[in-house]
Amino acid sequence: MVVIDRVKEDFYQRISSDHVLVLVYPDVDSLCACKILQTLFKADNTQYTVVCVSGISQLKTAFTTHHDKVRSVVLINCGGGAKLIELLQPEEHICIFVVDSVRPLELDNVYNKGQVHIVLREGEVLEIPDFDDIYDSDQQAEEDGEEEGEEFFSDEEVEDSVTGGKRRRREGEASYEARRKRHLWRRKREEILYKYSEFNYHSTAASLVLYELAWRLTRDNNELLWLAITGLTEQLLHEKTDREMYVTEMHRMQPHVLRLNRSEEETVSAINTMKINFVEELRLDLYRHWTIYDSLCNSCYTACKFKVWSLKGHKNLLEFLADMGLPLVQCKQRFSAMDVQFRENFRSWIDRSAAKFGLDNMAYGSFSAQIGYKIKLSAADMLLSTTALIENPEKSTEEAFLQALDALSWSNVTKILAGIETAKLQQAAIKTHVRNFIDTHQVVCTGPFVYAYVEEGTPNMKYFSRPLTLCKLARFLREAWISSNKRARDYPFILSAPVDLEKGTCLVAGVPCQTEETRRSEFRKAFTQAADRTQANASFDCFDNCVFEMQMEDRGKFFDALTALCTVC
Repeated sequence: MVVIDRVKEDFYQRISSDHVLVLVYPDVDSLCACKILQTLFKADNTQYTVVCVSGISQLKTAFTTHHDKVRSVVLINCGGGAKLIELLQPEEHICIFVVDSVRPLELDNVYNKGQVHIVLREGEVLEIPDFDDIYDSDQQAEEDGEEEGEEFFSDEEVEDSVTGGKRRRREGEASYEARRKRHLWRRKREEILYKYSEFNYHSTAASLVLYELAWRLTRDNNELLWLAITGLTEQLLHEKTDREMYVTEMHRMQPHVLRLNRSEEETVSAINTMKINFVEELRLDLYRHWTIYDSLCNSCYTACKFKVWSLKGHKNLLEFLADMGLPLVQCKQRFSAMDVQFRENFRSWIDRSAAKFGLDNMAYGSFSAQIGYKIKLSAADMLLSTTALIENPEKSTEEAFLQALDALSWSNVTKILAGIETAKLQQAAIKTHVRNFIDTHQVVCTGPFVYAYVEEGTPNMKYFSRPLTLCKLARFLREAWISSNKRARDYPFILSAPVDLEKGTCLVAGVPCQTEETRRSEFRKAFTQAADRTQANASFDCFDNCVFEMQMEDRGKFFDALTALCTVC
């Protein structure tokens, strides 16, 4: 077993002397981690190749194309759940380093002693079964069973062996006892594997692991710290982690923020100086770059709390603005163009009025960054901007990936601002579709889960042919449905949207329920198993186990399989 927690000595110093192949999943945490690694490579003049991979087939293709040039391969948020040696069949001199936040990891990767290395944050403990309980004895048992042409016992036969039965008298004592032990061992192994894979979750963000590498190399700065903060924020806002784990990680980031952002007299303010500060961030998307009115109407939290798609909800929203003392004319101006008194008092006024209107969780701890007088961004703004660039429907996945990666550099402020404008269009399209779903009663409850379709030919359908935006629409629609039906918290949500009408394919996203983690994990398992049973994920084997592409004609089979599996759960 090769698990690396000394990231500097056992990971970076081993790969930095050779040409490195970096395979990256296209989400914000992965891009931030890749950007940190790029910065370190450039400082050491290390040659590298970066390739975007969305699924297993692309991972295999990218490795086959580039493996002859490299000795080290780094997988960022991809491949941790696949049997890498079996899939890639690398030459003996190639080492594969996996920096993946998804848990559980494939045990074949964890226990590989030569070529696969799991990179963890220093001090993190990977809870895995004992090797002998999973591999050696099982392999020998299967070989013995094949040689003897015998099958394992059923549970009834095991009980019969305890009391002594006809079968025991009929067979040789030694052979019978050996088969019984093999059966008991195999049943124990299945129980261990079930417990190991029972919960699917995300551990430390890949960007945090690689930022701490930069810190140990004494090459960290505010730009790299900001990338780590953005990756952590993605885990919270995309529901990859819970609030408790997020707060814990935020406390671990605070000393780095204080260390790199001392504002005493020795620091001279400059036009290109980057400053990071702790803030209580509002759950209002892009409000600093939008209007207050548009942000309230299009943010998931406030839109669902007020039910802005209804006349009564819209009236309540206007009452909320009046209670704060904000004139509607000011609210419909861009935030930066509002009168100074309204802009400066907005934060305190919204805190005062939020509780009256049921907005109990209006804020959360986060950070903001500013370069001189150029631009000020919250971590959520940076996340939304980067996500919009990754999911740009006007570009191919590879082109959008490279544009988003380039925009993570603060030297490209214009690209960040362009991403914010695209994010506003996407957010407005999402809210419009949610309103249409609710008004036309297109949300259907089948019993074990709830589903809806984005119909062909609907306006702005192009935005929902990408997985991150479709998942965001699914979460928004789930919250909107829950706001009218509290029992809906117990139901997972399935959303489908067309991808390629000529090929007849569609994208399917699954969002777990909001109840206990056990039920959430059971749904993720059932979702993946249903896709496997219908071979639905053959065309788009995404590393996100709740997003895949399938033929539209197979959706009925998939839903039938998922219904059966969810009923069993």
